[in-house]
Amino acid sequence: MNIVIVWAGGSWISNLAHIIWDIGYKNIVWIDSQESQITEELKKKWIPMKIGHGKYQVKADDIVIYSEATKDSPEVQNALELKKKEHQPLKIWNYFEFLGELSKYFRTVWIAGTNGKSSSTGLAITVWKKLISDLGLGIVWALVPDLWNKSYYLADVHKEEFKTLFDFIFSWRKLPYELIKKYYFFLEACEYKRHFLHLDLEYLLITNIELDHTDYYKDMDDYRLAFKQMNQKTKKLTLVLENKNNTVQSDFSGFEKIKEIPITHHNLDNIWWKHVDCNVSLVEWLFKELDPSLTSEKLEEEMKPFRWIWRRLEFLKELPNWVKIFTDYGHIASSLKLWYETMKERFKDSKIICVFQPHQMRRVLTGWDEFKKVLPLFDKTYLYNIYAAREPLEEFQNEKIFKENNLKTVSDLWEYFASQVGAKYFDDYVQLWDEVIGKADENSIIVFFSAWDLDYKLRNSLNLC
Repeated sequence: MNIVIVWAGGSWISNLAHIIWDIGYKNIVWIDSQESQITEELKKKWIPMKIGHGKYQVKADDIVIYSEATKDSPEVQNALELKKKEHQPLKIWNYFEFLGELSKYFRTVWIAGTNGKSSSTGLAITVWKKLISDLGLGIVWALVPDLWNKSYYLADVHKEEFKTLFDFIFSWRKLPYELIKKYYFFLEACEYKRHFLHLDLEYLLITNIELDHTDYYKDMDDYRLAFKQMNQKTKKLTLVLENKNNTVQSDFSGFEKIKEIPITHHNLDNIWWKHVDCNVSLVEWLFKELDPSLTSEKLEEEMKPFRWIWRRLEFLKELPNWVKIFTDYGHIASSLKLWYETMKERFKDSKIICVFQPHQMRRVLTGWDEFKKVLPLFDKTYLYNIYAAREPLEEFQNEKIFKENNLKTVSDLWEYFASQVGAKYFDDYVQLWDEVIGKADENSIIVFFSAWDLDYKLRNSLNLC
């Protein structure tokens, strides 16, 4: 029997590969379509890997955990067909179904929201593991320097107990009752396709609600309803931020068992600006709920040295001409606007240069007017080829914008988009690098807003991986 993890290079599902391996399961096979910084970290543990789909034949006694993005892969399809035809006890979960199963046995705290959830979750795990011994697991969708540059936390001293829990989930072996809900599980999960409704939650934290995942959600009402449904499932309390001083105005009317948290200023050593106050305020109040003996002074002392997280306004390198390069996951207009204002405040006399890789066609089409307002704010803007993810791009050629502007291809659309926002479009990475880096003025600030593929190329160009 093998535990087969499909798309282990995803920043979220790779955590499961690490956790399961660290607990003691050595019968793991992980599969991804291509190499990345995340797969490099998995390689260091000598976990058996397959780069490229179709190289592993799933067996009837295997356990398969897969990313929703790989549902059509041969491994997942073979597993589903085998289950249907042979009626074997094959266990198949998508990532969120497995997290939902895991959450039944932990005191689960989920940190949600359109913006800020990764930073808040990374901060919460980093601080709580220092203060309280009953944090068992933590998962973030980004690498966290304060977690030894990992995106997960596993309390090593409790590994034997966790192995018993996982044995029960994998094979229904006997589970001691006292292990159920003994430890906390801090989790950043995704609202895409309402996946978070699989979770069994004690506490829900919401940073803000702003329309995203427009390839699934019909409109803002539908998106907000998903959070409301999760709020109704949460057993103890939902913590939300007040709109005053928040980076995004959110409507929580009709939500149950909520506490609105005031946003107060906090001085952290390594990260700055108003979005930090939002994240820190939310985490501080969570800790006061979990342990009322903790004071604001004690919590600020513990949070103060927190550094940053991977691809969230992460500083990468300063070039010989003092050009500073940052990378960020920002993919909706409000995120780009917030980071522009942050960088302009921090580096008042520098040019702020944006390299933007659209992340899904539907996001750009839905937010077209907002992007037209935000991208021209930058001193220079470059547009890189889209990261589609889950979207067959050819289906978009019947969209109104193609017909109205006589556009024939996706490249035509991005050329047109670039002209609308005062940007220069590139579909070749080498040419983009030569243009952006080669022509950057001294003391410029360059921020790459990108999906993982461009980020990986960037780090390689800077000799960082």
